[in-house]
Amino acid sequence: MGSGRAPLPPGRVRWVAAQIVASFFTPLVHRWLLRQEAFISRQGRPLTAAETKSARRIGLNDPARVRIQTVDRIPQPGGWLLKVIARFSRVALADPVALTAGHGIYLKAELENDPVVIRHELAHVGQYERLGRRAFLQQYIRDCLAAGYTASPLEVEARRLSAVDAGRHPSLDQKFDRDRLHDGQVVDLDRGGPGA
Repeated sequence: MGSGRAPLPPGRVRWVAAQIVASFFTPLVHRWLLRQEAFISRQGRPLTAAETKSARRIGLNDPARVRIQTVDRIPQPGGWLLKVIARFSRVALADPVALTAGHGIYLKAELENDPVVIRHELAHVGQYERLGRRAFLQQYIRDCLAAGYTASPLEVEARRLSAVDAGRHPSLDQKFDRDRLHDGQVVDLDRGGPGA
């Protein structure tokens, strides 16, 4: 005899599983990112005047704290962790072009002067500031696992901010709606992601 409850729809099962996995991985990733941010803050360069202007338009609270460290290859957390996240987020994370750790940004050397990529990473800095480090990481990991990297609301927001004209950035202070329109499809993570 059953419990009388209907089984969870597949999208909801993925959402619940993503929440559990994110709860486990967030502390591990948080510790790793704190070490990366400390390194970047010591070794990285400050924002240029133009990047600082973009950071302010995007809505950063403290652009003076942001540092950019250019590297040939972006460091990543342990291999097993990356494999789990990549598998469930449906994206190949083998060779990212940038990574944001709080107020620190790793950027591939060939993209050091790419304003779109820098604005995208600055948007992530703003998300860290707005949500706090642990809350950002928890949401970012959960959403990438549940909805996929491309449809993750934090990635959608960062892409939107980086794609608009630098003089017309909407502020990150605006209420961020989790039900986000993406490529004509509503991404509603409370209902299991795109198309759920």
